[in-house]
Amino acid sequence: MHALTINDAACAYLLKMPRPYQRTVALERCTSHLVEAHGITLERAGLAALQALAELETLNQTAYIDAEASTAHVVVVRRPGRNALAFSVADLLRLHAQERSTPMPPATSQH
Repeated sequence: MHALTINDAACAYLLKMPRPYQRTVALERCTSHLVEAHGITLERAGLAALQALAELETLNQTAYIDAEASTAHVVVVRRPGRNALAFSVADLLRLHAQERSTPMPPATSQH
């Protein structure tokens, strides 16, 4: 059996979290877990948590980031059968600011 990578450990931790969860809370908890359980730096743990969350969020998605077409200034998203999307750093910062200013919908109770 092979040893788990930090990405595997981050994915496993996130999959065990109760749903639904707030993304920022999940990232904070996963990062803390990786630092404590695996003795890695906060920066490395934060990046691993973010990468794992993004990987899990895109399961069963056909769209993907085209790493070859993307640069430090633009992220290109390919969608099979559709036009590519391009997001500049300015676009992404605007989206992030908009997301932060939009209140979260109330949690629904499940009975």
